[in-house]
Amino acid sequence: MQCQRLRSLAREWFLKVREDALAPARMMEFIHRHIRQCETCQRDPDLPQEVEKIREFIRAPEVIPQGESSSEEWEEEALA
Repeated sequence: MQCQRLRSLAREWFLKVREDALAPARMMEFIHRHIRQCETCQRDPDLPQEVEKIREFIRAPEVIPQGESSSEEWEEEALA
């Protein structure tokens, strides 16, 4: 990433995402908005790959649904 301003902003936004003060999707929107307005970012040939790495890094974790066995165990405990 060649743009020092974007580095600084991304770091600041990422900290807000970790504090749950900023949604990851909103952070990506801010990044894309900065890129559209910044000549340095527009000239950076590696930026699309770096932005994709950021997107993967901040993506919300998947919620794994509980299986049938969990509900069956709960029913057995309730009946006991």
